[in-house]
Amino acid sequence: MKILTIIGSPRRKGNSYQAARQVEEEMKKRGDYEFEYLFLKDTDLQACRGCFNCVSRGIEFCPLKDDRQMIQNKMAEADGLVLVSPVYVMTVSALLKNFIDRVAYLCHRPAYHGKKALVLCTTGGVGGKETVDYMEKITEAWGYQVNGKCGLTTAPWPATPGLQKKNKKTLDKSVQRFDQSLKSAGKERSGKIKVKIMDYVSFRIFQTISREVREYMPADYQFYQGKEYYQPARIGLLTRAVTGILLKVIFFMMRDMGPGEEKN
Repeated sequence: MKILTIIGSPRRKGNSYQAARQVEEEMKKRGDYEFEYLFLKDTDLQACRGCFNCVSRGIEFCPLKDDRQMIQNKMAEADGLVLVSPVYVMTVSALLKNFIDRVAYLCHRPAYHGKKALVLCTTGGVGGKETVDYMEKITEAWGYQVNGKCGLTTAPWPATPGLQKKNKKTLDKSVQRFDQSLKSAGKERSGKIKVKIMDYVSFRIFQTISREVREYMPADYQFYQGKEYYQPARIGLLTRAVTGILLKVIFFMMRDMGPGEEKN
């Protein structure tokens, strides 16, 4: 299986890369995996202009023509993703944040359902939990199933034996989950997946809103038209019934979020 590792550090051989190599070493002990490394610092990835075209009209209307599509092609070709960043001021690096902004449309129209991911961050002290939680949330919004969430403490001085043991335990646990999820992916692809209630609720929210705002968000409307879910799925009667009830409550609470009347 092919694993793409995207590294958001501005340092090529820093703590983030070293941690990613540990993931590779442990994964190769468990299965036949091929790793490819992509360093965002080495790509031509211009800063997002905030034009909102990718979300509202479609990614083809992004005015920036650079390596963004190449990166996404590699993500599509790989069986799994390892997303890596150092913690900079309580969050991901600027390099990774810019990439996240450049593919903002994926949070509306996810493209990687059925694929697995592991998110990994390194921190000198604090911010690890906040950063890895953010990375998990974003990666899941892209469609990935995150099976492995790993925050390692890598202070700028030699680690104590206790910290080394703690880091290894954290990494091994994440790698074990990632490996198991990749090995089960083949079985999942052979049939329809079972959708959890909140995942179906999220899908239906986007689908319903896309109809209500189709004049302003035509790309979302086109994406959700005719879909029962993001991928072939089994949606139980109970899930459908509970979702219907929750949607009524949610949209009542969101009643002021839709388009209002335009003023002349």
